[in-house]
Amino acid sequence: MRKYALLILALLAVAVSCTKMRDIRITDYSIAELENIGFTGVRATVRLSIDNPAKDFTVTSISGTVKRDGRDFAEFDLDSPVSVPHGNTSDCMFPMTLSLSASISPFEMLGVVSSIARAEGITVDATVKLKMKQGIRHTVRVRDVKFDEIMDFVR
Repeated sequence: MRKYALLILALLAVAVSCTKMRDIRITDYSIAELENIGFTGVRATVRLSIDNPAKDFTVTSISGTVKRDGRDFAEFDLDSPVSVPHGNTSDCMFPMTLSLSASISPFEMLGVVSSIARAEGITVDATVKLKMKQGIRHTVRVRDVKFDEIMDFVR
């Protein structure tokens, strides 16, 4: 019986920490650094202002695909883990690499960049892996999230 009580307490502790995880908000963003990698890639450091009322955690991995009209357009990855402290809003630097899919030409990329304000037909599939200070790992997966929805979340 004691085992079950400890298991229930552990599950409740995880549930409470997950509830606070849902309260995490990105309040601002900017591109701090930008570097071309040939004609088909970009290395960027993205500054995110994160309001984290939950506990300290580390973003160990971000990877995903940007799609345009249902067709793979680009892939992105986090270059190195990023620690996010709890408490007040913190500026965290995320070093990312974005590369065009093999089926996309650099000239097609120029057309998309010039019309990015319209962002119609652009969706994102992503996997974000987190590690809590206590060693608990959590994976968040999203599929076919519209670019507009992502930008609405970042406010």
